Amino acid sequence: MRVLLSLFLSLISLTLVAQQDSLSYVVIDEIVLEGNHVTKPSIVFRELTFAVGDTILDDRLNDELRISKENVQNTTLFNFVEMKVVDGDNHDVAVVIKLTERWYIWPYPYLVYSDRNLNSWYEADDFSRFSYGFDLEYKNFLGLKHTLKITAIGGYNQNYGFSYDMPYLDKNQSFGFEFGVGYKRDKEVAYETVDNKVKYLNIDDEFAKQTAYAFVKPYYRFGFRNRLFLSLEYNDTRFNDSLLSLNDDFVNSLGDNRFQYFALSATFKNDFRDEQNYPLNGHYFEVLLQKNGLGIFKTEPDEFYGKVTFDWYQPIAGRWYWATNVTTKMSSDSEVEYFLNQGLGYKNDYVRTYELYVVDASNFALMKNNLKFAIMNPTTRYIPFIKNERFGKIHFALYANVFFDCAYSWGVPEYRLSNIDNRFIFGTGVGVDFVTYYDKVVRFEYGVNDMGETGLFIHLVAPI
Repeated sequence: MRVLLSLFLSLISLTLVAQQDSLSYVVIDEIVLEGNHVTKPSIVFRELTFAVGDTILDDRLNDELRISKENVQNTTLFNFVEMKVVDGDNHDVAVVIKLTERWYIWPYPYLVYSDRNLNSWYEADDFSRFSYGFDLEYKNFLGLKHTLKITAIGGYNQNYGFSYDMPYLDKNQSFGFEFGVGYKRDKEVAYETVDNKVKYLNIDDEFAKQTAYAFVKPYYRFGFRNRLFLSLEYNDTRFNDSLLSLNDDFVNSLGDNRFQYFALSATFKNDFRDEQNYPLNGHYFEVLLQKNGLGIFKTEPDEFYGKVTFDWYQPIAGRWYWATNVTTKMSSDSEVEYFLNQGLGYKNDYVRTYELYVVDASNFALMKNNLKFAIMNPTTRYIPFIKNERFGKIHFALYANVFFDCAYSWGVPEYRLSNIDNRFIFGTGVGVDFVTYYDKVVRFEYGVNDMGETGLFIHLVAPI
């Protein structure tokens, strides 16, 4: 019986070997890194879908290289990533990865307008509303992708802070941890929305709001494209008494000008974009759940909200591309403190052509759509008088696009309703996007909204 079993297993083994020989495959014999003068090899190897000793079918090899290249590029540690396969003996191959590292230590000069966006700042017509200082950022500290950040900003609105991010603390390079502390003082604070435009309070020689904060953020990365973030943040904010007298809904804390609370959040991110700063292919999915107020302080808010974001990027044909974004936010309470309520018009949640307006809705649904044409595909050039590849080797691209955005909001109390609250709004237009290295994007857009208003708008991030 044992003899028969042995013969049977031998036949199966020979059959498998014969099948393997009939397939075209390679064996990764070596992975060679070039150009990682600062970055530790383990940081790059973490992003590869293959390792030394792996067997890969020929028809899968290009996909494995492409996905691995995108993973390495999206670490934001490198300006350029190139991969090539060098044939060896039999089926053995070596993968050579050439890296052009970024400059990691940046004392960013800080000169920023104090409004929600560039167009709102220009409309205010007050050029004294600048904050200035620096952000000292070390993005690849110790060559381990740690980020050390020190902020010192004075002027109109002031911010002093420190944060440290350590993405890989365990052997499997999956668990990370970030923490930070800071202190902010704002000369000018939004205290009310009238006709969907924000009104600001500016008190001479005083600060309208002062905030001390601290946060811890553990997170876990599973696979290559999935991350789960947990965050616990403490805020201790003191408001000028004038703010409370101007808007009864500014805080709901019995007139107390000190507002303390904890915020707890969980965020899941599924990121399959080919590039993070200006994607052309892939998708991105994010779910955020946040609770403001944990019942510890008497002045705490009691708000829970969820927010879902989905982005889709699709090459059409040749130089044509399509992109769509859908974002939905829903809150447990429509009577949120004014200084915490951010609906449409804040951060990246806005309908293009409505940049000058806000909708203080606790619930909204937003869709953005872009049809774009590559006037100039991503192009690499060398600046002859700069010998350092980190700065002398640059890439840039230029895109023309047509856009259509729309949104619907609900949850604005009736006594605060204005002309674009709790209804459907939309905007459409054309634009030009300029994209270059170090994740820089400049957008110029001209459009019209459903109220018949037209305008030229400028932004410094990708539209979707």
